[in-house]
Amino acid sequence: MRYLFEDILENKISIEAPSDEILNEASFNWDHVSKPINGLGKFEKIHSRICAIQNTCHPDTEHMKLLVFCADHGIVEEGISQTDQSVTRICAENIGKGLTSVGVMASQAGVDIEAIDVGINYSLEIPYVTNKKIKNGTENFLKESAMSVTEFVSAVQIGMDKVLEAVNDGYKIILMGEMGIGNTTSAAVMAGYLLNLDAEAVTGRGAGLDDDRFSKKRAVVSMSLGKYSNLSPLEVCTCFGGLELAALTGVVIGGALYNVPIVLDGMLSMISALVADRIADKSRYYLIPSHKSLEPVTVKLARKLEVDPVLDGDMALGEGTGAVMMASLIKMTDKVYKDALKFGASGVEQYKRYK
Repeated sequence: MRYLFEDILENKISIEAPSDEILNEASFNWDHVSKPINGLGKFEKIHSRICAIQNTCHPDTEHMKLLVFCADHGIVEEGISQTDQSVTRICAENIGKGLTSVGVMASQAGVDIEAIDVGINYSLEIPYVTNKKIKNGTENFLKESAMSVTEFVSAVQIGMDKVLEAVNDGYKIILMGEMGIGNTTSAAVMAGYLLNLDAEAVTGRGAGLDDDRFSKKRAVVSMSLGKYSNLSPLEVCTCFGGLELAALTGVVIGGALYNVPIVLDGMLSMISALVADRIADKSRYYLIPSHKSLEPVTVKLARKLEVDPVLDGDMALGEGTGAVMMASLIKMTDKVYKDALKFGASGVEQYKRYK
C-alpha cells in the first residue's frame, strides 16, 4: 500500500512503534550467545532494534540499498562554500557510476546504490542518476523562502515512494545519503531553529572551509536565525531547507510506515530525521545510528533522536559513507548472532544477566 505524505500532515495516519516483544526476544537470544552478557555492547542493542523493526528474530541484513538524494542550494550565492553548484551535478553522476568514495565502500560492503536528482541546478538528464527533479535548486533563503510548501511536500513524497519501491524490490534495510553543495548551511539553520541554538553551536566547516569562508557561513547562519520566531517544523523546512533534505525526511517516514530500518549518516541525515519525527511522531524508533560526524551539532541531534552513534572518526564526507561503514558492522554483528556458538554447545555454562 502506498502512503501519502498529505495524510501524515492531516493526521490521518499515525506511526506505530516497533514490537517490544520482538526486541526483548532478540535481546534474550543475544544473552545465549557464548560470550559475556552485553559483550558486543551497542551493537547488540542495534541488532535487536533491527529485529524489532523487521518484526522477526531472524533479520535480513544482506539486502541493503543506499539512496543518495542530490540537490542544489541557492544560499551558495553568499559565498559559503569552497566550490560552486556545478560540483553537485559532477558528484551525482560519479556517485551513480559507483566511482566516488561511497561507491567503492558500498561495493566492498555489498550495498547497492541509487543516486536521485531531486533538485540539481542543471537542465539536462544526468547519466546514471534517477531523475525526480522538482526544480533547479532552492532559492537563496536570505532573500526569500528556499522552497514552497508544495515543493517540500513533493520532495518528501519522493523519499517515501523510494522506500516503498526498494521494499518491493526486496531490500530490507535502507541507508541514507545526500549530495548538495551548500547543504550544511541549510541544515545548520534548520538545527538552530529546531533545537533553539545559536549560530556558533550549529555551524561547522562542512566539506572544509578556510577561516574567511567559515566566518561568512557563520554570519549567514546567524542572520537567518534572526529572521523569524516560533516557526513550525514545516515552516523551517520551506524557509531554509533543501530538496534533498526533504527527500531524506520522506525516507525516514517511509521507513516507519513500511517497517524498514533506516541507517543514518551524519548531520544532514539527522536533521532530516528530526523533521520527520517532529511531523510524524515515533519515526525516530526506526532509525539505526552510524557515526558522529565532524559537524558540531551532531551530538545534540543524536540525543534528540535517541540514537547513539557507534563510529567516531571525525568524518565529514557525506554521501552516506558513515551509513555504509555501519552496514558492514551490522552484517558482521548479525553473523555472530546467527552463527556463533551458544552456551551449552560451547562447553561454557550459561552466563547470567544481573542488570
